[in-house]
Amino acid sequence: MKQVNRQNQYAEFSMTISTSRELWRYLFRGQKNSSQKLTRVEAFHDLIERQYAALQEESEYIFGSISSLSRAWHWDRDTTSAFITDLEEFGVVSRYDMGKRAVLKLNCTIG
Repeated sequence: MKQVNRQNQYAEFSMTISTSRELWRYLFRGQKNSSQKLTRVEAFHDLIERQYAALQEESEYIFGSISSLSRAWHWDRDTTSAFITDLEEFGVVSRYDMGKRAVLKLNCTIG
């Protein structure tokens, strides 16, 4: 019986998993970050919470700046900007620059 190299078998495929805000809140329940600097996962969760807050205010956009996100996450501006760019490349977030402000929108389904 020929053994299949699973790594190569799935290398061509992309997998997308739909999640909900409730799942993220469950996953972070009881988590306490020992440092002030957020991980990428924590920063992404923060974006989910910011998007939820924006939707409650009947806006589909997260208004702010890279500087304000940097301060909130305790990251430098370059790291924050690179993270947002990476999320754009994954198709998770859309960014619209308005001068010094960044307008972000998570590419999510509302239901």
